[in-house]
Amino acid sequence: MITVDQEKCNGCGICVKICHEHCLSLSGGKLNIEYEFCSTCSQCVAVCPRQAILWDHHPPLRFDRTLYPRPEQVMELFMERRTGREHTGKSIDRSTLKEIAAMAAYAPTHNFNMRTIIIDDAEIIRQIDSVIYRFSMNLYRWLYAPEIMHFVVRAFAPAWESEYLKARPKLEVLRNRQSLFRTMPAAVIMVVGNRRAPLSLQSAQYALYNMDLYAQSMGLACRNLVGNQGILNRNRQFRKLIRLNRKEKIFGTIALGHPAIRFRNKVTGKSLPVQWNNHTTGR
Repeated sequence: MITVDQEKCNGCGICVKICHEHCLSLSGGKLNIEYEFCSTCSQCVAVCPRQAILWDHHPPLRFDRTLYPRPEQVMELFMERRTGREHTGKSIDRSTLKEIAAMAAYAPTHNFNMRTIIIDDAEIIRQIDSVIYRFSMNLYRWLYAPEIMHFVVRAFAPAWESEYLKARPKLEVLRNRQSLFRTMPAAVIMVVGNRRAPLSLQSAQYALYNMDLYAQSMGLACRNLVGNQGILNRNRQFRKLIRLNRKEKIFGTIALGHPAIRFRNKVTGKSLPVQWNNHTTGR
């Protein structure tokens, strides 16, 4: 909750100008907040030159710009970012996991009412593995065991044929391994929120990436379980196990561990196509 130290506030109005929810106003030099419109984005806290606006009565701190990474350091971190699937089995202490999860709160987001669930219990992680593995095997039996399914996909969904063929060897590896994870991660962090809140899935992806890069800077391996939260959401037994209430939904899941394999080389030459638009020529 946003609060104001009226003794420090000098009524400069910078916070009113930056507030995109238009819930701040000045009256007689005093700052007023219409809380019913406040999204708690906290931009007003970050911009106040006198540190007169607080979050939950915690005073803000000045940025130490000497700690900022250089652009080449950020690029190095981005280029090293890879999905880590091999873990040593070493645990991650809870203070580190809590620190990683806290980074979700600093992500750009539309839904400000999410929470995180940190799972470092090996048995619950095995339950995650089991739920997703069983679903994957049911999918394999339905989509690949009947040979006619390939012809059905080719005839009625030709755009999906390539993805259909790519998924088969992956599912066959799972079938032979009898497990989703190659090696069990040390922890799993889930981003959870109200299932009816708009743009929650998009907001969760920002939160996941904040945690992902922060964990990577600590030397940990990260794997976003893209799409698998849908499988977990449908499993009533698992929902009960992690104490999700009926209105809640898992919007993102990340697995963490100490890497058993280190990536050593930067891949160069990769890029996305770029289009430049000129407003005068249309080219």
